[in-house]
Amino acid sequence: MKRFFSGLRKKATKTAVKDDDRFGTGLWRHNRDRFIRAVDRYYTTAVALHEARDSNGSATSGTASANADDTSDGKATAASAKDPVDVIVDGTHRLNALVDVVDELTATLHARFPVTGQVVPGPARQAVGDAPELLTKASSKVGEAVLAASMARSEVPTGRSIDSSAEATVRFISDAEELLGRAREILAKVEAP
Repeated sequence: MKRFFSGLRKKATKTAVKDDDRFGTGLWRHNRDRFIRAVDRYYTTAVALHEARDSNGSATSGTASANADDTSDGKATAASAKDPVDVIVDGTHRLNALVDVVDELTATLHARFPVTGQVVPGPARQAVGDAPELLTKASSKVGEAVLAASMARSEVPTGRSIDSSAEATVRFISDAEELLGRAREILAKVEAP
């Protein structure tokens, strides 16, 4: 039994070392890990919301029922596309795409400006500008999306409308996309000769 667990530790260590090489151990890694944890929480909340909807039969919405009516060709009706639970669940796809953006940003920042602590040194700080703050704010926006999804999750069993929570998740994810877009622009200026 002891050998079994030691094999697991070796795999985890190899992955951690690989991530350390790619993202470092300082601020860039911290920003990446924080973003990924927020995305994981969103995913967990969205799955729980989806399961809660399925166990209750429907989510209350002013625009659509969670039970999609199927047409004769097997496609869901247009009304189901506006189902707030599906809107929240679809946010997981948008966030997965953003994880790749954060990976790209933090790997490039680490390669160009390696930081071992939580402070970016003077010359590097001038070059990266607001990129560290933008990464942090993007993580916070995903955290806000998690809170909105959690509020929706708590409303499903009561039968209350979750439209506003679904709209909030969309807005917060869009804000995160915009912040990461700004960070990409800063990095593009740094990379330009």
